[in-house]
Amino acid sequence: MKFKPDLLWLGEKWLESKIQRMQNLLKIALPDEALYREIMLSLGYPKNKVNFLELALITPYAEIKKLKEKTTIQQALLYRAGFIDEKEGLPENFDFSLRMDKSIWEYKGIRPANYPEKRIKGISPLLSESIEKGLVNFFLEKIKSQTKNKNVKSALKNIMNFKGIGIQRKEEMFFNIIMPFMIVFTENRDIKKFLKYMFENYPPLAQNKIIKSFNVQYPEIKLKNVKAYMGAIFFQSKIQHFPKDV
Repeated sequence: MKFKPDLLWLGEKWLESKIQRMQNLLKIALPDEALYREIMLSLGYPKNKVNFLELALITPYAEIKKLKEKTTIQQALLYRAGFIDEKEGLPENFDFSLRMDKSIWEYKGIRPANYPEKRIKGISPLLSESIEKGLVNFFLEKIKSQTKNKNVKSALKNIMNFKGIGIQRKEEMFFNIIMPFMIVFTENRDIKKFLKYMFENYPPLAQNKIIKSFNVQYPEIKLKNVKAYMGAIFFQSKIQHFPKDV
């Protein structure tokens, strides 16, 4: 008999692992900095994660807040990443010695739309928009305003209402980063309940290689929500060695 994974149980395990990660991050960094690092790290998927984390470390959110304007933030990140040499427009006290070598960035097998310099340009509007309230409160206030919205698509659209990134990336960012981070960070029960509701009722995200592999292996299983979707990812990446036949 073919082994059939319990995707909802696995989805809970996936969320538990994410929550543990966020708890650990908040032990070593202030909330805004921790969330910023996670967002920057996600921009490097799959081959430039370490590079984006390094960029976040040498250009922390505390410095981003001082730069304020989107164009200045974008220029600073592009300069620190090694993509441009232009210094004019950056503050006089900007540390120009902190810089990565352009050659370390990986391009092989990456679609042009996902090139690191384009990811930097895409995230700069969010960083600029969040400065006044701080990155954590920027999202926390938006989430709080949607706790009574049972239309999950509408709720996510309102929460992730910023320029620079397409809806598919926003969905991935919300469920992989924002949702588990806020579950750990907030003590508001209504927000926690709402985030769990989104997890259990939002439709599956766009197919990636892992999900395509799962669908080939288990064509009879239909992913009904994000929870099952993440359960399938958790199964493929963590528990795939379990026997498929009993």
